[in-house]
Amino acid sequence: MTTQTTKEDLCQAEQACAEGESALERGDKAAAEECFTRALGLAGAEDGDGAARLAARARTGAGRVRLARGEIEGAEAEFERAHALRPSAAGPLHWLGCAAAHRGDLATAERHLTASLACAVPHGRSLVQRAYVHARAGNADAALDDLRAAASTGPLDDEARWLHAALSGRSAREVALRLRRAALAALTPLAPHGGFGAEGDDGWRRAAELVDAARGIDPGPWTSPSLYAVALVRGGRRGAAVALLDDAVRDDPADHRVTHTLAVGLLNSGTEAAGSRWERCVAAWAALLHDAAFWARVLASASRRYGVTVEPSLVPVLRAGLREVLERHLPDDAGTRVALGPLLQREADAAKLLAAVGGFPTSGGGGPPLFCGPLRIAELGRSAEFGAFAAAWERSFADARAAQASAHTGSTGPAAHTSLTYAFSELGFAQLLLGHDKAADALAALSELRCPSCRARGGPGAAAVCEPACGRFDELNPGYAGIPDKHLRLSLDARGLALEARLSMGRAEMTSPQPDFGAAAAYWRRALVHSREIDRYRETQTAIVDMALGAARDAHRDGRLSLAVSTLDATRSVIGANERGRLEGQLARVLADRGISVANDEEALLDRPAADLRRSVAFNPHLLRAQVSLGIVLRGLAAARWSSGSLSGARATLREAVDQLTAALVLFPDDPDLEEQREAAVADLDHVMWQPDESEQ
Repeated sequence: MTTQTTKEDLCQAEQACAEGESALERGDKAAAEECFTRALGLAGAEDGDGAARLAARARTGAGRVRLARGEIEGAEAEFERAHALRPSAAGPLHWLGCAAAHRGDLATAERHLTASLACAVPHGRSLVQRAYVHARAGNADAALDDLRAAASTGPLDDEARWLHAALSGRSAREVALRLRRAALAALTPLAPHGGFGAEGDDGWRRAAELVDAARGIDPGPWTSPSLYAVALVRGGRRGAAVALLDDAVRDDPADHRVTHTLAVGLLNSGTEAAGSRWERCVAAWAALLHDAAFWARVLASASRRYGVTVEPSLVPVLRAGLREVLERHLPDDAGTRVALGPLLQREADAAKLLAAVGGFPTSGGGGPPLFCGPLRIAELGRSAEFGAFAAAWERSFADARAAQASAHTGSTGPAAHTSLTYAFSELGFAQLLLGHDKAADALAALSELRCPSCRARGGPGAAAVCEPACGRFDELNPGYAGIPDKHLRLSLDARGLALEARLSMGRAEMTSPQPDFGAAAAYWRRALVHSREIDRYRETQTAIVDMALGAARDAHRDGRLSLAVSTLDATRSVIGANERGRLEGQLARVLADRGISVANDEEALLDRPAADLRRSVAFNPHLLRAQVSLGIVLRGLAAARWSSGSLSGARATLREAVDQLTAALVLFPDDPDLEEQREAAVADLDHVMWQPDESEQ
């Protein structure tokens, strides 16, 4: 009974050791430790060779767990116990050599590994591990001999191959290729890790070390750079991952897979100056928002994951959701010259405009186009190319508009050609703010357009731009890089946007629930002065009048006649004679309506309606109803003055009525209403003239 139990314990101990070794290969150190501890308990149930063999195996496994955790002294203690249990076994000696190598004691490591190789059944990895030790000690010939000997007994693994290639004098590209293969092998669950390899998280660290070493030998370009970047990130080398992806992006900036990996890496990386990193992060994400290939991959991935067809019509919703997520992750204070929220909006809007014109061709024109914003254009060092592209597109757009105008057809192209130029420059922020009805903020953004260096050298100035010799002008304003006199053009365009901002601010004051007509007039006066400086005076006058007429019509339609009058009056005060005619025609109609409306109120005094109708007739004598109504109101006003005791006032008002109606009949001869009112006014005047004026007695 006792013998049967002991055999069962030994079987269970052996199974526990096998499970522990399997857990080690998976990288599950906790499970491996539990298995080896259980095996030790079971193997100690009986003395003998079988129990000693299993105990040594369990001790070796426990030592490997500690070695993987970096507990080198504890690992060596376990390996020594295993060696004491089985002095002739190669395994404990092999791992003692590995532990010594981790400590940097290369002489001891070589001695243990050599002893392992002298055993009756040598450890399968001792030759390779001794080659690593020789290589670290600088003994290349001995390392190469060990690798050749190992290769004669079986194929080398990827780690051994890269070392063999390096020691054999192979090309840097081949050595780097073998390093990359070794990195991928380090992540394989069943990879035969040696003393310098590791499992689990240590596997990622080892892979990162190998990838980083490969980059040092051959920076690329590499195939599948995103895969190696993930290994670098998981292995704790985020900076190296970002550098790898940066190189990959420059090699193929239209590859959305690389850009996506870089965008994720930058969003979660803290390896460089915060401001620079966040600007590059924004540039990368904006480059994806309007990249059709990126969204096609997103839809295909979602379809596979959920087993349903995801329609392309969902892309706008997904894009908006991605922007919201990004905005939540962007810090409020990132040390950038422009807050990250507006920066992302500017980049995304610019990318959208670029997508609308078909994208920016890649170098050589052989690959897919780029859909990105100005930050990425500058980051790729392609500002000059983009400037030439924008200038050529601007010319073609202007030619197309001219052809459409001559053919009397409507525009079929995208928005105004200046939008692409503006969006890919420092003007993009002001343009963005204007689009969000933040004219005051836009005006502030236009007050300083210089780079920090130019700003430090010069004083403040409205719409100041970088000096002609500034090396950063094209970087900050790639949309202008291909335009002759680009500094002057940017300055003039900035003034144009400032003009739009002032017009918008005037409209906002004019149309607010509690209008400030004085402030609106002040903004528009400043806009008119500003417009003369850029030869847009008549255009600006027309724009102001159009805005005022629109606001007045809305108020008139809503029955807010006084608001309509005030709107037109305030605008008339700032507009020159050449545009006043349109204002005065509308003002005549509104004054007539207000005068008639107030006069029809039996309790209202007639002085104010009379004043409105006088102005209406003065602005537009051909408005018949104003002429007729003025005659009626003047007769009523005369009657009111007579009844209040002012006979002289009544006489003067009736004389005015007769003169006004007489003049109106010249314009409208034989009009029965005017003739009737004039006859009545003459009769009233005759009657009043015969009345004694008590004030004269």
